Amino acid sequence: MDRFHPLESMRSVIQNALPNVTVESIEPLPCCRLLRFFSVKISDGRTLVLSLPPPSTMRLLRSERDMSISETLITKWILEEVLESPIEVEASHGSIGIYQQAESQLQEDKPRIRFERIQDPKKDVIKFLPVLVANSPSAIELGSPFNLFEQPRGVSISGLPTPLTISEKKSVDLQRGQLVRRLSSFKSRNGLFGPVTAVINPQLPSTDPSGRRLVVFTNRGTTSWRQAFHGLLEAVLRDAEDMAVTISYEPIRGYFSRLGYVLDGVTTARLVILDANDESNILLSRSTKPAEKGEESPQSKTSQETRRSGTEAGKPTRELNQEGDEGGEPPDSQLPTINVTGFRDWSNCVFADPLFAEVFSRDPSPEFLRGFRGINASRTEDKGDSESDGDDLIEDHESVHIRLLLYECYHATVGVVKTFYRPGPSSSDREIAARRRLAAALKRLQEVDEEEAAGKRPRRPSANVDVWPVKKPKGDSDSPGRSAEGAGENAV
Repeated sequence: MDRFHPLESMRSVIQNALPNVTVESIEPLPCCRLLRFFSVKISDGRTLVLSLPPPSTMRLLRSERDMSISETLITKWILEEVLESPIEVEASHGSIGIYQQAESQLQEDKPRIRFERIQDPKKDVIKFLPVLVANSPSAIELGSPFNLFEQPRGVSISGLPTPLTISEKKSVDLQRGQLVRRLSSFKSRNGLFGPVTAVINPQLPSTDPSGRRLVVFTNRGTTSWRQAFHGLLEAVLRDAEDMAVTISYEPIRGYFSRLGYVLDGVTTARLVILDANDESNILLSRSTKPAEKGEESPQSKTSQETRRSGTEAGKPTRELNQEGDEGGEPPDSQLPTINVTGFRDWSNCVFADPLFAEVFSRDPSPEFLRGFRGINASRTEDKGDSESDGDDLIEDHESVHIRLLLYECYHATVGVVKTFYRPGPSSSDREIAARRRLAAALKRLQEVDEEEAAGKRPRRPSANVDVWPVKKPKGDSDSPGRSAEGAGENAV
């Protein structure tokens, strides 16, 4: 058991928060994330999840502090956005009544685990959202902040009894893309960019004992995505300097200084779960329930899309516009054997450009991209090259490839620095892989920088940053190299 939070202390805190039930058992959940999770079985038949921050002895990056508060704020904020009204959560006391209100209001829309289409993507998100039962932002009761959730049922990919099949993997990727898109539909209420704790409630006291928050943000968000990204980038560079990490400080800062202006094209602060595609964070559930009339399996849907993409190569917009077809009878007689049900960890959130999510820097699959771009698309064969639904989340398409290079530079730098803060058996391999990613991103940024200096329009690179191709102008279908971009082909 966790020596920092003995079993009896946990049991006592949960019992005080939920006086009408009895805690039957508490077991640690296998998880390789910074937050620690425990499965709590209670006498009314429910299984809750207790979330605790990392031990105080663990070295954390500046962006990794205040994780428990971030987790509390974002789950409460999403629920408020769905209900379109503010709610109050009493710290360290059961807030079940609030969520019963939500369950009642959305009862017709939301069985917890059911693959069905709801027209409002915000209401659809609630079936993936954990229910915050109790929480405390202080360290008084348990020695650290804690959150007690009722999560959607599901296990991580590593917890599945059998590995994912190829068909299941495609289905999971499609659903992951759809979930990321749903979350991106949430916009910052005050228009500010930055970490959740800086945007939603900057007045909350920090749980960071050293008081070293993000360098530029301090405790406030910003109306400029360029300034917000600069704060995140500078924070990880300061983390690296604190540990005397040998890294390309001057080139990184120099490329941001010269090319960061492209970030000004992003004017809408959208919710981004940075590690939404991390296999250790995704929750899955297998099902063999017979399909109801009108419901369609993600696996069969993925297969149909794969066949369509084979006959529509080089026509990404048509393919994406057809992805959301809701008509017709499903070919399968059973629901999918695999469903994405939510996230284990909701703490790693920012309000940013949707493309800032790390998945877009890590060679996303075609299924993920289709899910992200086509969640609410409908068949529009009579509209020719009309723009797909997915494009409405992405601003300033012309600068996408440069923005993705800057984001890759940030994510790779974080990957390098983490290995120095928390070394382990595979640290050397992870460091080498992250340094290679960083070197590749810096090389491409150099090419862009040189073309900018020469007064040329930077060419679009053909590597893994080509995950969101600029929409082709009509009559340009025969231009060399464009079909590969449209198909979203990537090479690391």
